[in-house]
Amino acid sequence: MPQKVVIIGGGIVGVSTAYYLSHHESNPSVTLIEASSIASGASGKAGGLLALDWHGNDTASLARLSYQLHASLAEQFNGRERWGYRELTTLEISCTEGKAPSRHVAGVPDWLREGVISKVGNLGTTQSTAQVHPRRFCEAIVKESKNLEVIMGHASKVVLYDDKKVKGVEVEFDGIRETKIIEADVVVVAAGPWTSRLLPNIPVSTQRAHSITISTQTPVSPHALFTNIKLKNGSLATPEIYPRTDEIYACGDVDKHAPLPKFARDVKVDEGRCRQIMKNISVVSEILEYGEITAMQAEIGPGPSVGWVPGMRNVAVAAGHSCWGICNAPGTGKLLTELICEGRISSANIQSLDPGRYTR
Repeated sequence: MPQKVVIIGGGIVGVSTAYYLSHHESNPSVTLIEASSIASGASGKAGGLLALDWHGNDTASLARLSYQLHASLAEQFNGRERWGYRELTTLEISCTEGKAPSRHVAGVPDWLREGVISKVGNLGTTQSTAQVHPRRFCEAIVKESKNLEVIMGHASKVVLYDDKKVKGVEVEFDGIRETKIIEADVVVVAAGPWTSRLLPNIPVSTQRAHSITISTQTPVSPHALFTNIKLKNGSLATPEIYPRTDEIYACGDVDKHAPLPKFARDVKVDEGRCRQIMKNISVVSEILEYGEITAMQAEIGPGPSVGWVPGMRNVAVAAGHSCWGICNAPGTGKLLTELICEGRISSANIQSLDPGRYTR
């Protein structure tokens, strides 16, 4: 039974793992190491959409578990108020810029432009889709963890003994030029796209996504929108729009044009891409067109890998789940806690995410 667990990464997967470990009956000591700030990367800049049944076979069991855990955490800790948890109706809409449809389309939320939408399809109901504000969720879950130690520093290396058993984590402290080893019985690397810098044998793809948040004078209904907008120049734009309780979140397409910086806080933001998102969503809503942009931001996300790292003893990885990291984080944290403290995963089937697949 581990006495001391060190988690690298203060994103939603890292803090969820810290929460469930800190509440396990075996009562391990838990330390979280974060280089920038809690939820400084994708976890602080994502839309926060939760979906029960949108997932492929690899993560379907994990997603169902995690969706239920999101609901129970919100109930337990007043998540509706603290991190904006709420159920959503999720729609797919289509329109052409500057062209009105030939007939009226039913089911269009009243905050969209009248007569613009040519097609509406249902993607999810309040029984199968919901949302959280990811940064607020992370900050709250850290507070609800028991006796969690948070260390602000850059984890530069997982240190092993000669027999490949973990010794601890080498940490650099910004500005002080001090390096020390934080000893551990178990290390969990939950560093998102930075995971491969600590675990070179775990491949992690990186994609950058831009998003904006908007303040509006008029409140809008809880409808998440996946859009297909044919622009006047003939191109297709597909922004996603997620109304929150106090703002509107919208994101655009992903790109791979930005290098991965040393710290999550240093991900480059292309303001031109952010303004294009605003221009595109203005096609479907006058309320959005006259809203005020309150944040322009970019995130870089990883691909999924959850379990013990091959070739290392007592080192686990939870590298995230690309665009579904917010949705699947609580389940990932619970499953890793089972693996670390009980020796096996019992609450969901994630065999296809085993990091050992990279060595087979």
